[in-house]
Amino acid sequence: MLKYYFFLVLFLVFFSVNGQSFLKYNEDSFTFKQLNDTLNVANREDGSYRFFLQLYLNKAKKEQHTAHLFEAYYKLSGYEPSAKIAHIYIDSLFNVAKKLPEFYYIRALQTKATNYYYEKDYINSLKYELLALDKIDKEKEPYVYYKSIYGIGLVYFHIQEYDKAYQYFNQARMYYQKSTDYSHVQGYFNSLYREAFALYYLNNYAESTNLIQTGLNKKNLLRADDVAYKLSYFNYVLALNMYREKHYTESVALLKNQIDAIGSKNDFANLATLYYYMGLNYQQLNNKENAVVYFKKTDAIFKDHKYSNPEIKEAYTYLINHYRTQNNVNEELFYTNRMIEVMQYLQKEYQSLSGTLHYKFDIQELLADKERLEKDLNKQGIFTLYIALAGGAIVLLLFTIAIRNSRKKRMYLKNYNNLLKERRVQQEPDTVENDELYNIVTINQTEELAGYQWARYSETVVETEETKENNHFSKKIWDELTQRVTTFEEEKQFLRCITLNDLATEWNSNRTYISKYINQTKAKQFTDYLNDLRIDYFLKASVTDKKWYKLKIEAIARELGFTSARSFSSAFLKKTKISPSFYLKKEKEKENLKEKQPFIAIEASQVS
Repeated sequence: MLKYYFFLVLFLVFFSVNGQSFLKYNEDSFTFKQLNDTLNVANREDGSYRFFLQLYLNKAKKEQHTAHLFEAYYKLSGYEPSAKIAHIYIDSLFNVAKKLPEFYYIRALQTKATNYYYEKDYINSLKYELLALDKIDKEKEPYVYYKSIYGIGLVYFHIQEYDKAYQYFNQARMYYQKSTDYSHVQGYFNSLYREAFALYYLNNYAESTNLIQTGLNKKNLLRADDVAYKLSYFNYVLALNMYREKHYTESVALLKNQIDAIGSKNDFANLATLYYYMGLNYQQLNNKENAVVYFKKTDAIFKDHKYSNPEIKEAYTYLINHYRTQNNVNEELFYTNRMIEVMQYLQKEYQSLSGTLHYKFDIQELLADKERLEKDLNKQGIFTLYIALAGGAIVLLLFTIAIRNSRKKRMYLKNYNNLLKERRVQQEPDTVENDELYNIVTINQTEELAGYQWARYSETVVETEETKENNHFSKKIWDELTQRVTTFEEEKQFLRCITLNDLATEWNSNRTYISKYINQTKAKQFTDYLNDLRIDYFLKASVTDKKWYKLKIEAIARELGFTSARSFSSAFLKKTKISPSFYLKKEKEKENLKEKQPFIAIEASQVS
């Protein structure tokens, strides 16, 4: 059994390196268990997950295995980015579920509800959640039942029927608190947080706070990696309660402490609300400057993520009034336009909820304000002035960029020619008049050089109680590192994505020894040493192997072991004083010229 998993891991690694390898395999190459296990560990961001998922579906169809066919459609519906296509897969779930126990039909209903939920079609999401709940046997499957209860509460929360949401969250919490199984513990904390949040919107701040405190007192039930994440949302609701109870300073402090945690989860919806309440707190504290800062952060989330809600849209009312009092017509017009955009978004977002929500998104008054402001600007000639200034600024910017690019190109060309000269010197060292410019060390001299460097190193280290253990190491360790580094360079192990900690583990050493050895023998920091090896390898390899000229920068970076195209470009620029794109462009031009004029020797100074 272990050899199958070993094979799968190797296959995944090979697949990630060579995307064409999948052509050798089909659904008969794997068992259902192997495919399932592989899908559990495959990267959903690359082609391997889609490939194995398709194999899984093909195998289930070919073998007419109904249960696995259901699972394949279920995974596809969750993986598919297109909601329309996801619904097609879910419809297939219903067809397959007809041949399976009722449990599968319930899962299909819940999957349909989830898909509608992420589309923000809350009415249809609620419809399917309620259908699923009606099918679940509460006595036989209580966990599944209350999980559905929680899902229904979420839908009611998002359509702002907080009283119903509270009732469903309360039921879920009361069930989950009866067990210490960790799935129940998570359900308990999720339900408690949502219940407290619903109580907040029901204006029951004291009960909401008490519920939050109950959860905080039970944080020991959470695993260490869940504590910070869960408690950040508890404290977030607690801070909102503090605002309503007029503890503005305490609310600000608590909200600030949750920004990083909530932002790290890319939860821009709650982050936008958090910023809004930061602005409200500062407004109450008469700190107008900070209020404007955080109301603008709320606007930035709408700009970046196209998200707002009927509550936080009032941030624009404050910004408009703020700039109106300052007679800043331009900013007032800007945020008036933005509020119109937000209102139009809310009209579209909540149009399916007209029977549930009773918000009136009237933009007529805003449109009138917009017209008035635009007329004011035209009368004052501000638009004309701004256009002229903007045009002048753009021309100046383009001119500056052109000069800068021209200087950079000349500098790159000079450095490229120097690079070609160094390459000639390395290829024809006898032609160099001053051999001292290039310190060429042969492999046979390695041990002698390492011994000399060891002697220099041992003479410079003064042993004290502090340095004896940490800084000074024996000649035996030094010699071992010499052999390790020699092998590392000769076998081109630097073409892997590797860190100093990785080498320390592989060499059964520690990062301090390796770092000091590299500093002493190579006169470089480890990162520079590693990057220079890779760049030197690339410069040499690209002369004889023209495949490098066909690759994009991202692909070259991966081949050389860099984590990103940016890190490769930075390292290349640092070593050669030119960008990799400039280097590749010139090398391609040189090759093209050779093909057109094969009998003309091309001097480096002629490359342009």
